[in-house]
Amino acid sequence: MKDSKSIVALFSVLMLWSCVDRNPKISDVSNNKELEQLVVKDQEMRNNDTLVMEPIDKMHRHQVMELLADDQVITGQDKFNAALILQHTALTFCNEKLVSISPENYYLAYKLSKSAFESGYKNAGNMTAATYDRYLLYTEGYQKYGTQRIYDEKTEEEYWAPIDSNTTDEERAIYMVKPLKKLLKEYKIQPFKKEKGN
Repeated sequence: MKDSKSIVALFSVLMLWSCVDRNPKISDVSNNKELEQLVVKDQEMRNNDTLVMEPIDKMHRHQVMELLADDQVITGQDKFNAALILQHTALTFCNEKLVSISPENYYLAYKLSKSAFESGYKNAGNMTAATYDRYLLYTEGYQKYGTQRIYDEKTEEEYWAPIDSNTTDEERAIYMVKPLKKLLKEYKIQPFKKEKGN
């Protein structure tokens, strides 16, 4: 009889133990310290006008990719920090046109920002719009929300890159982007130029 009581007690303990959630909730996970340090360095660099940033940005992007591959980008803050680093991907001229050396980095930054924003990290709102706009600008030649400006060498003026006319102010407001009328008080929109052959 004692043995059967012991077995029942042991079985009860095992059942309780198996029901315990051994996977920590995201809210219980600390922000990634390595990413936090990368962001501090990234922002310090941008205050130094004499520094050639791309070699350092490239190393930072590589570190972010490693952290992503190792499942070390978990919290909303982590995703925002990773997006901030990735969206600093260099531009270069190709056939007299400014192009990104890796527009996919902008798209990954967008997906990270959006995930952070949708999980409740509200600081990622504008970054979500900006990274998606940057991705579209350097792949399709226009933006959706209105966060990206370009400098026209011929007119020596700054313009909003072409903005998708189907985007509503309600969509902009979700990601903390100003209404179109306010944007147009700041800069004109550069007309969308289709590529030859399209």
